[in-house]
Amino acid sequence: MSNNFTFDATPENFNELVLGNSSRGPVMVNYWSSNAGPCIKLWPTLEALVNEFSGRFLLVNVNTDKYKSFAQNELGIVSVPTLQIFHQQQVVDVIHGAESPDSIRSTLSKHLPRSSDSLLVESIKMYNDNKPQQAIDELKKLQKSDPENPRIATSIIKLMFRESRFDDMEQYINSQSAQVKNNEEVIGLLMHSKLQTAAAQVKDINELNNQIAADSENMDLIYQLVAMDALNDHINDALDQLLKMLKIDAGYKNNLPAKTMVLLLNTFGIDSAEAKSYRARMIDVLSQQ
Repeated sequence: MSNNFTFDATPENFNELVLGNSSRGPVMVNYWSSNAGPCIKLWPTLEALVNEFSGRFLLVNVNTDKYKSFAQNELGIVSVPTLQIFHQQQVVDVIHGAESPDSIRSTLSKHLPRSSDSLLVESIKMYNDNKPQQAIDELKKLQKSDPENPRIATSIIKLMFRESRFDDMEQYINSQSAQVKNNEEVIGLLMHSKLQTAAAQVKDINELNNQIAADSENMDLIYQLVAMDALNDHINDALDQLLKMLKIDAGYKNNLPAKTMVLLLNTFGIDSAEAKSYRARMIDVLSQQ
């Protein structure tokens, strides 16, 4: 595969090729092996997509036969073919296996620049000029003209979050596609809004503890304590209370305890010993439901 938009990565040039270029546009990384049939089957599809989009994304190939240790230990790749899409130095999507050309194109298209992006930027500038409602209204109009651009919806959600319009934000999220609802950043903002809303209901922490002592399975009260602990960086205390909530009612408010645990575990780092320990305890509790 030879063109101006396809490159072969090594451990030495990976950061430059992938992370550096992802600051300017999407980069798809193809982890492949010459010993895996699905990888060979995938090559024509990737070549066709590179030619089709002609520079709107870069393809970077990592040969896991030559760089097995780098792929596994540094990048966490455990099977091939695996495709990772990087944007702004972050992995924004992952495809496992040799999916169909239409499926890969659909996933890739979510992250490619669109004509509506320039108008999106103008709306954000409007917000920065202290015109929040006008900016949100303009973004909603823009979404109607380009409903396939997921960045418009996430921008609306971010602005609502910044304005502490948590009820409006949740109602808006519920009206969106599964792609938007399942976006990790959107889920994170929603969980943060839940925590802030719950913490705002607490007038006196001592009184809250007394109420919980008198009604130890009151999920609303326990979640308020979780929120206070989380917002005061008492993450372990918050996680312990969430484990308690899971034992009482794991399905509380659309699985809120587990979703909040996932959010808070990210503060430790996904591969930290503490995160792994709490994650194992969470799975153990859920398996007993």
